[in-house]
Amino acid sequence: MDAAAIAGQQARRRIRPPEPLVMAAAPPTPAAFRCPISLEVMRSPVSLPTGATYDRASIQRWLDSGHRTCPATRLPLASTDLVPNLLLRRLIHLHAATLPPSPSPEEVLSQLAAADADGEPAAAEKAVRSLAAKIAPEKGKRASVASAVSADLDSAVPALLSFAKGGAGADARVDAVRVLATVAPELVSYLTGDGDGTEKRDRVNMAVEALAAVLSAEGIAEEAREALVLALLAEDLGRVVTTMLGAGANGAAVLEAILTSPVADADAKTAIADRPELFPDLVRILRDAASPAAIRCMAAAVQVRGRPARASMVRAGAIPALALAVAAAPTAAAESALRLLAEAARCGDGKAAIAADAAEVAAAVMGRMIRVGPAGREAAVVALWLSCCAGGGDRRMREAVASAPEAVGKLLVVMQGDCAPTTSRMAGELLRAVRMEQEKKGVASAYDSRTIHVMPY
Repeated sequence: MDAAAIAGQQARRRIRPPEPLVMAAAPPTPAAFRCPISLEVMRSPVSLPTGATYDRASIQRWLDSGHRTCPATRLPLASTDLVPNLLLRRLIHLHAATLPPSPSPEEVLSQLAAADADGEPAAAEKAVRSLAAKIAPEKGKRASVASAVSADLDSAVPALLSFAKGGAGADARVDAVRVLATVAPELVSYLTGDGDGTEKRDRVNMAVEALAAVLSAEGIAEEAREALVLALLAEDLGRVVTTMLGAGANGAAVLEAILTSPVADADAKTAIADRPELFPDLVRILRDAASPAAIRCMAAAVQVRGRPARASMVRAGAIPALALAVAAAPTAAAESALRLLAEAARCGDGKAAIAADAAEVAAAVMGRMIRVGPAGREAAVVALWLSCCAGGGDRRMREAVASAPEAVGKLLVVMQGDCAPTTSRMAGELLRAVRMEQEKKGVASAYDSRTIHVMPY
């Protein structure tokens, strides 16, 4: 081989093969683009007077919960006005334009279904966040997301519900419900559709659970709730009520939302409150599931119809169920149950029903009286005063209240607390009735609270 050929071979060996083309990685998201509360990229950045910027939805929930400080700086807020940060919003949009194209709603729903089936909460949260971002007003893709979910309601809705109940963070769970809200009116047709059997019941229960989530969750636009209520009222109202009552606690939540909605007319609310099966089924739901929604629905029906609804509630056997709720339910539900007991005590049948279960009612009310808020304490005093003192009262209730542990001390706590003058007067009359019953039985009337320390009158 001559020298020229050898030189050519050596030159070819020195030529390096071309390197494969590598796509540049997406630029990292600047920390300033993320909300300090949700840690997600802000969709609508707004600033507080302290200068800190947050996503509007996150900071609004913070303010609505009663906080009056800046979450980041902990400084008190001179004003709760939210000023749009237009420059930061523009920068976020410019950054988003450099990112790879996002997957379609159909692809994201497939990812959510797979993550739900495989038990991968992180992947499920990512999919839910992606869908929620698409329905943001500035994205203009709400219709495409709704269309994708509607195309496969039977699998998409359960996956979204599963995440809404067990998702990682509160904001992410609200996002799942916001996606459900895009198709909630379409689920109404499941309630009155033809068919029977297990499959039909499963679809109805799924639809009712989704409707209850949309109507009761925080962070859902009021317009979405109102549109859903109007869609429900457009159906056969009798069938809707029957279906809801058969669906248990979720159905009670939906009926409560209708009864308290400003867009539902008085005739529709009256028709619901006058349904003969309403209170018996609500009492059943309360007994079976200890449902706060059942208590709230009863209260809404009484608010709508007044005396006729009170009488129906008493006839349905609500008093023992309400006493159990007072004793064991969460504070808000217990306060609602106390208000319903006070309403029942305003009619003769209600007083008789309370006296028939005097021991249980008195023990529940006295046991919870100082473990609720001011409104709950006032309702407790009113219920006991109407049963024990008004119009001569009932001897069985007076005896039961006098036998309750630390009855004197608890009534003194109410009297010396921050209560209305009328409530204080009622508590004083109850205190005198309790001491008279104790003296009749030879019980020492000396003040002994053991655990409650107030100055006796």
